[in-house]
Amino acid sequence: MTQALRTWWGRIPVSNLVQRQQAGFFQVVLVGWIILATFGLPLNFLRSFAGGQSAMPTSEALPPIMIALISLLFLATLMLWLAPVIALVLLRRGRFAAAVAMAVWGLLFGHTIATYALGVTDPSVYVVYQIPITLAGLLGGRRMLLAVSGYGIGFVLLVGFLQSMSPPQAGFFSAAAMAAAMGGTATTPDLGQPLVFFVAVTLLISLMLDRFGAALRGALSQALEREAELEGIRGSLEVMVGERTAALETALHDIRRQADEQNLLLTENAQQRDFIREMSVPVLPISNDTLVMPLVGALDSARLAHIQEQALGRLESTRARHLLLDITGVPVVDTQVAQGLIRVVQAARLLGALVTLVGIRPEVAQSIVGLGIDLRDIRTHSTLQSALGHAV
Repeated sequence: MTQALRTWWGRIPVSNLVQRQQAGFFQVVLVGWIILATFGLPLNFLRSFAGGQSAMPTSEALPPIMIALISLLFLATLMLWLAPVIALVLLRRGRFAAAVAMAVWGLLFGHTIATYALGVTDPSVYVVYQIPITLAGLLGGRRMLLAVSGYGIGFVLLVGFLQSMSPPQAGFFSAAAMAAAMGGTATTPDLGQPLVFFVAVTLLISLMLDRFGAALRGALSQALEREAELEGIRGSLEVMVGERTAALETALHDIRRQADEQNLLLTENAQQRDFIREMSVPVLPISNDTLVMPLVGALDSARLAHIQEQALGRLESTRARHLLLDITGVPVVDTQVAQGLIRVVQAARLLGALVTLVGIRPEVAQSIVGLGIDLRDIRTHSTLQSALGHAV
């Protein structure tokens, strides 16, 4: 219930941004005015009516002029109550300018009627005129401010002139008029100084409100424009962030896809490398008990270990008795290569196979002799044909 009331209270359908900022404060003023008018104005009317009735003899009925004045006071009281109610209804319907005009002119007309009946000798009369002037200056603009100030000054001067006449033509419920009605001495009040003071104060307040209201509306307009610019910048930043986020997500997706493709390529490359390594050290069966292993290219420690693994594996699986290592395609045989080949020969002997080195070229033989490598325990042949013939 409370939340719904707050939502209703803050939802004022005003399209103008400056007026929307002022509508909340104006609505509070109208509600306070309605509460004050509901409880205060009837008491004030009853007091004025009682004062007018006490000024007449108890045995006499109220004269027609008194009835007319009391009716005017009732009309003023009713107008002072209806004006904020109608203004609030207009404001809630989004008609801000009409609501301001209704509040300002309703209060002004209602108070002018009361001023005509009460006169201008009471200082409170001058104070009340500043309320519609203030509302016009803050909410209505320069034209309304000038119109309200001019009307207030003109009407107060007119009532002061009528009240100073003999007999008075205004201010029938003033203190002097009441005293004269009760049989006292009628004195003409001195209204020159209060009227001059009222005119001077009204002009000064109007000038201040004109300047202050224009500055306030200008500052509020600039603030709203900056807020709109900030909203636009925030919206563009959100769009930019969204675009950058989408671009980063796309780039991340591409990177992940490329990483997956790279992993797939690396896996395929590893499989191809294993396959090439297998193919680079082939073991060819010549007969049921003879295998040939042709070696091509430079031999390093890793490849020598793989040669030994391949040779021993095939010897075990085929139970061959002869293994011919053809090193015709090996360009260089150094100490490391020779020792690796000797290890293959020794390991094959442990499996009961006889290993023959085939294809030792003259330059390779010179290198082996120069290195001092002893191959006396290893059978050698210059060509594969002779080795095969001997093995068969």
